[in-house]
Amino acid sequence: MDTMVIATLIATIISTGFATFISIYLNRKRERERFDLQLENIIAYSIKYPYLGNKLFVEKWEPLLIEKDERYQRYEIYCTVIFNFLYDVCEWKKYNQKKIEEYIGIKYWLRKHEKCWKYPSSSYVNTDIYGERFSNLVKTYIS
Repeated sequence: MDTMVIATLIATIISTGFATFISIYLNRKRERERFDLQLENIIAYSIKYPYLGNKLFVEKWEPLLIEKDERYQRYEIYCTVIFNFLYDVCEWKKYNQKKIEEYIGIKYWLRKHEKCWKYPSSSYVNTDIYGERFSNLVKTYIS
């Protein structure tokens, strides 16, 4: 084989490998930025409505309260946003608990909003929406 052809093949392989590496790196970076932005939005919402994180308020959760108090409607929506976020993080980290816990305090979030997970206003909604894999992971933290 001609030296020029071999050099061209090597250069092509190296440049393709480098381009692939850069593409993967940038995709991971964008994905991380997307999750960071979602987390910032959750935190901003909890700052706007501080009672959503108040221990005394959260511990009073019962599904029937959403009929009587608009704050509990907001709380259930807030919990749904948190659970959606945690589900997405688990999918992103491929359910590797060590990686999940390195990125987000999943134990804290799930334990804080445990009653809303266990007693949603619609029966079985969490298991139906999030599936068995995520539901089982949640159980490891709040059982």
